[in-house]
Amino acid sequence: MLLSMTIENFKSVKSSQTISFEAVKDNRLDPSKIIEVNDKINLIKTSAVIGPNGAGKSSFVRALEVLRRIVLSPREIENPLASSLSGTVFAYGIDKLTPANISIDVLLKKGTEGNEEDPTIIGRYLLSANREMVYEESLYYIVNGSKKLMFERKKIEGEDGYAYRFGKLYRGDKKRAAKHLPQSRTFLSESALAGGQTSSEMYSWFKNTLNILPMGVGTQAEQFVADALKKHPGWGDMLVNYLWALDITDIRRVGVREKEDGTRSVVFTHVYVNDKKVDGYSNSFLMESLSLRRLVAIGIAFFTSFVSEKVLLIDDFGQLLHPDVLCHLVEIFESCNKHSQMLVVDCNPSLLKDGLLRKDAIWFAQKDNESSTVFYSLSDFKGRSRTSNYNRYLQGAFGALPVTSDFYFVHDGTPVDDVEEENEQKEEN
Repeated sequence: MLLSMTIENFKSVKSSQTISFEAVKDNRLDPSKIIEVNDKINLIKTSAVIGPNGAGKSSFVRALEVLRRIVLSPREIENPLASSLSGTVFAYGIDKLTPANISIDVLLKKGTEGNEEDPTIIGRYLLSANREMVYEESLYYIVNGSKKLMFERKKIEGEDGYAYRFGKLYRGDKKRAAKHLPQSRTFLSESALAGGQTSSEMYSWFKNTLNILPMGVGTQAEQFVADALKKHPGWGDMLVNYLWALDITDIRRVGVREKEDGTRSVVFTHVYVNDKKVDGYSNSFLMESLSLRRLVAIGIAFFTSFVSEKVLLIDDFGQLLHPDVLCHLVEIFESCNKHSQMLVVDCNPSLLKDGLLRKDAIWFAQKDNESSTVFYSLSDFKGRSRTSNYNRYLQGAFGALPVTSDFYFVHDGTPVDDVEEENEQKEEN
């Protein structure tokens, strides 16, 4: 599970910004919305980042996405930094080669309270890199609250090489993995692929626990759904029940069809009453409405999180969805989930509905006077009010609102027909 994340000089974020997923100690907040780790650590099930368009809300999702892509990059890709970090360092900075810094704390092992032989282990991984090279990389274990070095790698200023440090608890090959490691690849990845036990534990979190929902509703989303239904045939019926809970009641079956090229398509069977007779038809995934495709992809991501521990990230959570459906999706995740987390990013203030999320689960994003994104928590605002948080947000009490102004269209005088003809000629050429 994810405890916290810090990013700096990445996309719209300039100065160091941290989002925490640890629950604050406050008896007034709903205890059913947390996951208990031990007496000192409780984690929030569902967290949300809210703010206006263009505020940089998605920077945390993109940072985790980039970090995952770099770490899991196969060996045949010589420089995974080039495609992952190109254009992602602070967008408004002068020097585009200044490294981006991304650091995460994740729960690697939930131990037994008070048992030194079965400790709780938190992994702290840091990567500082631009699109050409890694400047710094480190992995620490926090064992029952005590910070232990696993490995550290720092670029030697003015030289091609790196200075390495290894802790006593590190398990795995050291010198061989470090000796021939290119400056564009991570030690975590190389040592894990070589079978190093310590690195493999953190590597496995990126591979098996971190789950980022596909942004679109096209072929990538369809394959995501099809692969899950092929592995779990019973989830087709579960999807029908899930859609009924969201007021989509004409779908009776969801199945997978194998194509000749080896890919899979998702097929929906609709049933309706026509002249007092039951009739129906089948539709492919890509022929369904965008909102239905989105709901199905979210549903499959939910099911995966219900059966195994996942950290689920959903950007543009409310895309194409009714506000009431959006809130009900959170309620479904909260009620069915026992051991997973979800972080959603959205513009929709409906997520501030009373009782839906805890105060410490809500984060706001807005731009400062340097056009850099800053994040802050709803729990930072003290005191009580008879006005709901939803209404207080719309009244500007928490900031993170769009600043709108009048717009006037001025026609340039070019005849519309000429513009269309010009565009047609460009397409032909």
